Amino acid sequence: MEVMFFSCMPFFVCLFWCMMLAFDVKFVGCSRQRLHLLAFMFVASMLYFGHLSFFNHLSGVLPLADTLYVGANLSVYPLYLFFVRSLTQRRSETHRRWNLLFVPALLAMVGAGVIYLLMSPDDERRFLDTYLYGRSHVGLTSLCMAQAVLHDVCKAAFGLMLIPIGVMGWRLFAQYEQTLQNVYADVEGKSLVLLRQMVFFFFATSVVSFLANVVGRQTFTVSPHLLAVPSVVFSLLLFMVGYVSRRQRFSIDDISPDEVPATETVSDPSQVSQLTARIANMMKVEQLYRKPDLHMSDLVQRLGSNRNYVYQAIKSGMNMSFNEYVNRLRVEYAMHVLVHNPDCLLLEVGERAGFASTTSFYRNFKLYSGMTPKEYQQQLHGETTDD
Repeated sequence: MEVMFFSCMPFFVCLFWCMMLAFDVKFVGCSRQRLHLLAFMFVASMLYFGHLSFFNHLSGVLPLADTLYVGANLSVYPLYLFFVRSLTQRRSETHRRWNLLFVPALLAMVGAGVIYLLMSPDDERRFLDTYLYGRSHVGLTSLCMAQAVLHDVCKAAFGLMLIPIGVMGWRLFAQYEQTLQNVYADVEGKSLVLLRQMVFFFFATSVVSFLANVVGRQTFTVSPHLLAVPSVVFSLLLFMVGYVSRRQRFSIDDISPDEVPATETVSDPSQVSQLTARIANMMKVEQLYRKPDLHMSDLVQRLGSNRNYVYQAIKSGMNMSFNEYVNRLRVEYAMHVLVHNPDCLLLEVGERAGFASTTSFYRNFKLYSGMTPKEYQQQLHGETTDD
């Protein structure tokens, strides 16, 4: 009973998110992000269906479940990478060569299915008992041996793809965050940092899962308690990944193409230097940074300049992103307000400085001043008392 419970947990978590996402696609909207996340959860449910069939010795469906497992095991992470890509890359920036990531999974699943169909009932039973549960190649016939070799190759392929797919996903996240930093002064609700952290833990546990798979799944059939740990961990991670991913509403598609700086650079350093001085002077005089949710496009429009010029003036001339530049100015303004009015309410100070929320105010103040607004206010009170 315990084996049934723990082996079914990840499967039903994935199935739950499949139903939720299918509902979203039907009644909320059919975005490419939702479709990719739905595909990931559906394939993940097939993966864990293979697990529960194995751990509960469901011999009647095990050949089918194992065939699905072989394909799902090699396609589940490429599918999640496609979801990450849909959040971080525009449709026009994607390339068809990404589809090649699914070729190994397709070939492996077809190969495993064909071999199972060609096996006699005795061969099938021998393969399940000797290889899947006994983790041995001894006494296997030609078809059984071919199936065993195919499974060994798939295990190795899964391990080999984990790191490059993880690196590609991390780069996509990093590029997206950099784009946000260069376009928006406030990135709350737009950032993918939480999702990136969840995916990092998911990949880390998958590496452990791969090592456990090398040892053999049958190791966890010895005791329900051995199965409970990975089952609970993966169930919780899958639930959190599904929850965070489904709640992510903002993506690269919501950033206007006119706001994203082009790749070309401005060749004349004097133009960059002059524009840098104009930006600094305008910010000081007009205090544009106090405008909540300030965009790079607002600055470009106010200057009447080219977005690439403005982008490079801040990046090269000031050696920082648009987000950092604006929030540094906001923090300096907030400190100025507190110096001249130490008893001012911090909520009011943050709003006057242009921060969209108290959370953003506290985070940026701590980042650029080294202390929280409250600590800075208390320090000012101490200095006043000493005087």
